[in-house]
Amino acid sequence: MTFLNTHLMTVIVYIAVISQIFTISIIFANKWYKRKTFLLEKYSPENYPNLYVQSSATEHKRMKFRRIADRTIASLSFALILFFYLSQTALETVASSILIIAAIQLVPWALSRHWSKGNDLLMAKNFPSTKRKSSFQNRIITDFVSPPKLVTAVLSYVFTVMFAVYIFIEQVWGEQSSKALLLILINTLMVSYLAWLLFNSLYGKKKDNFISSDDRLNLIAGKCQEIAAYLTMYSAFIFGICLIKTFDLSQVYISVLAGIFLQLIFVFSLSKTTEINYEVYKQD
Repeated sequence: MTFLNTHLMTVIVYIAVISQIFTISIIFANKWYKRKTFLLEKYSPENYPNLYVQSSATEHKRMKFRRIADRTIASLSFALILFFYLSQTALETVASSILIIAAIQLVPWALSRHWSKGNDLLMAKNFPSTKRKSSFQNRIITDFVSPPKLVTAVLSYVFTVMFAVYIFIEQVWGEQSSKALLLILINTLMVSYLAWLLFNSLYGKKKDNFISSDDRLNLIAGKCQEIAAYLTMYSAFIFGICLIKTFDLSQVYISVLAGIFLQLIFVFSLSKTTEINYEVYKQD
């Protein structure tokens, strides 16, 4: 079932998938590349050895590989969408490709994350860190995230769970009503993971012994606010899926919703850059 006419829905699906390709593999991929280039040029490993655990050559090779991967994925994705359009492929197939393309687009980002975590482990080995002590003993989450935002995150989760439980008890989806419990499980697991990240951001081990206390506080504040936003967004995403299923709308809507949700994640996480004092990483 759809409440939009076929032509309008077709336009929305193509806009969703094209904007996704641009957002993940072009706009923010270029932003990542420019940021890395800026840091390597202005704060080179030779002059700021405490900022890096890899050589300049290794970092540039990784950047080059990442850029080729992003451009290749973007080109192939656009070619696939053009093929769908010219061959008048069924809209359900085009919508389903949103998630497949997204999974492929995330590979370079996952690789970069793997490199980053590897660097963090080497940094911790080369410069052993300690538990955060005095500056964080008296700090709580509300020092970094406003109570209204936290309340919104909690209420969004509670409302989503209550809606899903209602769907299951009243058998709103008929024989498929048990899937509402699966959505509750998925939502709870993700919210638990994000809550763990939030706690770890506040009280976990230091990953960087060189950064100043003020800069570290700013980074933690940004991370906590970002995770709090994710808590609300993810619950809203699951709630949206429940609504689509409740009104017996086409699977196309879920695919479009997933694509938009993924783009919002990138916008929230990569739009802002917290500047810090890099002079502390200079050679002593």
